[in-house]
Order: sequence, then structure tokens, then C-alpha cells
Amino acid sequence: MSIKKDLFVQFGAYLMAALKDFPEELNLPDLQYFDKQMGQFTNPELFNAIPLPCILMEYGQFNWITIGKNQQKGSGNIRFYLYFENYADSNTGSINQDLALQFFEFSEQVNMALNGFSLPGMAALERVGDNEDSNQDMIITSTVDFGTVITDVATDYTRKFVMAEPDVTVIKVKQTSRPAGTPFEDGFIH
Repeated sequence: MSIKKDLFVQFGAYLMAALKDFPEELNLPDLQYFDKQMGQFTNPELFNAIPLPCILMEYGQFNWITIGKNQQKGSGNIRFYLYFENYADSNTGSINQDLALQFFEFSEQVNMALNGFSLPGMAALERVGDNEDSNQDMIITSTVDFGTVITDVATDYTRKFVMAEPDVTVIKVKQTSRPAGTPFEDGFIH
């Protein structure tokens, strides 16, 4: 099974469970949707409507090295796209500025959930970069990049073998049919 597929499925389950039921003072909506980044917001006409807030995930480039027995370790980044709906005004003096700036708090909750998070086959995530939305629309898009190391054992050839547990019977010989002159002591030929 693919390590990246396993990790993706586990990320989705974890984030959907972790990013909900926030403390009341944060006034944040629960995460509504998690998926693989496939251009859902670049080409919305090709996809069904997506509830917000949502997170889309993509694997960046991983550089792989073989560590023995055909096992490999890859170091690289995983990017999370955060989509948060906002119709309020963020300017100073706005009566709904707190509502407009909720996405900052949501982004921080995502970072708190992911930074240091690890899974079997993946080292703890470490935030290495983020980027804020510069589009002038009502869906705020932020990206957060986390560095990690993934261990892939799918090509480990030893997984395709079953270790044998042979039954060994040792029979001690009392005499030999070898020609004379060959030393024979204690049942072993020397």
C-alpha cells in the first residue's frame, strides 16, 4: 500500500476530528471538508460546491535516499491550503473587524494541530513556511508548508519472503566408511 495514500487518509481523519468544537471565545466554525488539492478553487466549474472552511493538501517535491534493504527516506514538504469564507470588513474601526479576522485564528488552530504531528512512517511535521491570500475576494486562501521525512518500505524486497524455520535433526555417527588415515574422534570427522 502507498505510504502517501495512508498518510493522506490519516491526515483527513485527524484534521476533521481536531478542528472542531473550538472554545466559544474563538467563535470559529468547525472544519467542514478535507481533500487532495486538485484545483477545486482554480477551476470551480469542474467540481461540486465545497463547504467552508476547508483544507486541501498536496505533497511537494520529496528527495529520496535509499537507507538499506531497498527502504527509502524522503525529505520534503506537505502543503495545506486553508480556505475560509469572509464577508466582513477587516479595516481598523470596522464594526465587524473581529469577524473579518477570524481566519487568522483558524490558521493558528491549524498550525497548532499540525506542528509536531507525526504518524507511523512520517517524522513530526515542522512548519517551514506560510503565505497569505492576496486576492480580493470573499474566500481567504492561506497556505502552510510543513517539512517532514517519510519512510517508504514498499520496495523492501525482504517483505516478499517468508522466513523458513527448518527442522534440523543432527545424527551423530559412530563409525565412518572413509578410508583409513582420516582422523575420526567423538563422532566428528576432522
